[in-house]
Amino acid sequence: MKKKFMNPKPIYVKKTSRAIILLHAYSGSPNDVRMLARFLEQANYTVYTPMFTGHGTRNPEDILNEEPDQWWQDTQAAIAFLKQEGFQEIAIFGLSMGGLFATRALEEKISGLIGGGAFCSPLLPEKTNVPENFFRYAQFMLDTFSDDSPEEQQRRLEAIPLLVDTQLENIHTHGRRTYEQLSQMDAPYFIAQAALDEMISPDSVFTVIQKIKSQKFTLQWYPNSGHVVTVGKEHKEFERDVLSFIESLPWKEEIHDQ
Repeated sequence: MKKKFMNPKPIYVKKTSRAIILLHAYSGSPNDVRMLARFLEQANYTVYTPMFTGHGTRNPEDILNEEPDQWWQDTQAAIAFLKQEGFQEIAIFGLSMGGLFATRALEEKISGLIGGGAFCSPLLPEKTNVPENFFRYAQFMLDTFSDDSPEEQQRRLEAIPLLVDTQLENIHTHGRRTYEQLSQMDAPYFIAQAALDEMISPDSVFTVIQKIKSQKFTLQWYPNSGHVVTVGKEHKEFERDVLSFIESLPWKEEIHDQ
């Protein structure tokens, strides 16, 4: 009997006037950043973890049917939502692909953003292990939750690689643009990189920081963590580092309850 799929949900908890957006990864959901979100809530920050369109379902094709342009729109919509809620100062971060869109938002100097960062993000346009990982993810989802016959599951899996390659090329287009614009970013910027990252080359982060060396940035290295650093062995240290960075941001307003 197949397991019941529990749809992940965005988190939005109002605490104080200081707001944080946390964006999830390519094949992930708000669950990617849930522990960090709860930690920041406990530190008295308002936290919003939106979900990218097509994510959070049991069908991997739902992700592949979307476009990166839509996820960039989702990022802008998340910022606009918090502004509509009355938040005037916002920090934005993202894990992996989410970090690309968080970084782009900072590069474009969207009003209200005062800083942010990226966690294990493919900021350097180069080959990654994302295609293989997405195939394993799709295989797991179909094996665990699909009611299809084995033959139908196999047919669906055979279509995955081409769809992933096409979509990743579009994501890489966003990534190349983001990389080239790094030098224009003037907001405080936090980079987390795991040494055991199995998705991207960990050392690529040192090339990335050459693009932003004249800007105010913080680089934290986690020697015992893998790609999803938000839930890795060093997640508590990671959470403390993110909080320390957030507390150093140039918030104009003192914290007051919403």
